[in-house]
Amino acid sequence: MKKILLGMMFALLAFAAQAQKPGGGINEGGVDMMPTTYGDFMRMAEKGGPTEEEVGDADSFGRNKTYLGVAQTNPVIIQADCSAAGPNDICIEHAVPPAGTSVDETDLGMIELPQKASNSILCFSFTQFSTWLWGNSTGSTQTGNMALFLTVQIENDVLNGLNDANGNPFNGSLFLDNAGVPTPAGIVVSTSQNTLPVGAFELQRERTTRSCTGGIVSVNALEAQGLTDKQIKDFFKEPMTVSFGVRGNVSMTEFVSFFGGIRIYGD
Repeated sequence: MKKILLGMMFALLAFAAQAQKPGGGINEGGVDMMPTTYGDFMRMAEKGGPTEEEVGDADSFGRNKTYLGVAQTNPVIIQADCSAAGPNDICIEHAVPPAGTSVDETDLGMIELPQKASNSILCFSFTQFSTWLWGNSTGSTQTGNMALFLTVQIENDVLNGLNDANGNPFNGSLFLDNAGVPTPAGIVVSTSQNTLPVGAFELQRERTTRSCTGGIVSVNALEAQGLTDKQIKDFFKEPMTVSFGVRGNVSMTEFVSFFGGIRIYGD
């Protein structure tokens, strides 16, 4: 009987230490629960938490979702003539067909995060809204391409003076896709290819939503970029500016409109 009581006492002490952490304790459906059986107490006492091998992301395990803001990018318009565009419009005049038109726009939307906004990850829900009009007035059959990407950049003072895994300086910011790779690849993509006969004229629309898996940035992603444990902890303690843009290329379009809606959340 003494052994059982001692075991429960140590288990309670272990649980109390765990519960002081955000999201500590046994978690069911996102709600932190007290252990209710002796077995729960003993499992809590014997094991501080799941391993990376067991759950894939031990840093965020059991923590509550925290909503961190919402934004919408300014629309990017691509058309033949931008002379009537307003001063705040993002309008790009497309190249003479069949040549392609490149897009590389940044700072189209922004969310400012305060210190310690999240513990180990920035997650997302992104929805892109694209409309385009195929057109072929070249006199021969052409292949039209539509490929635009919603992109994300994170500014954080911890990254000043540091280099990424390839030895390139961060210069205070990460430009990331959802796999944590610092490349121009986008989080949400609108892509289409179409064979256009002479005189073709076709309107298309696309709405696509993508949600968090690896996150915009996470402990694992920063480790892959060579940051130390201390640098990663400092990264999530610092304020961050999360900004959004559009990159890509289109061809054989008369008109294009592309923008995105974003919600950010953390743990």
